[in-house]
Amino acid sequence: MFSTRLKEIKLVFDKNVVNDLVWSNNRKQIRMFKGSERIAIRVRRIPDTLDFSKRRNIYVRPVNALAPNTKYTIVLLADLTSKAGEKLGKSVVISFTTGKKAAVTPTVVVQE
Repeated sequence: MFSTRLKEIKLVFDKNVVNDLVWSNNRKQIRMFKGSERIAIRVRRIPDTLDFSKRRNIYVRPVNALAPNTKYTIVLLADLTSKAGEKLGKSVVISFTTGKKAAVTPTVVVQE
């Protein structure tokens, strides 16, 4: 369970997914839901740097606070693309439920 105080979710990929060539597409390939209701999120990156590990990270921040004891789902759409042009190819669904305890910021690793 994750805390309702969760501010940001870090998604880690095995390829560069934040390069300027693919970023305008990729930031639209991430959705978040509370049950079946789509919720507002901000999707950000650390601009392309020499540090490869930072080129693999996308950060998802819900605009509003998360509700307690609620299931949330993040959906990565199939068109999410690496700098090399490789597409995720299928949607990936990540689910979690909030609780009452504080939790650390989660990291989700996604391999293309």
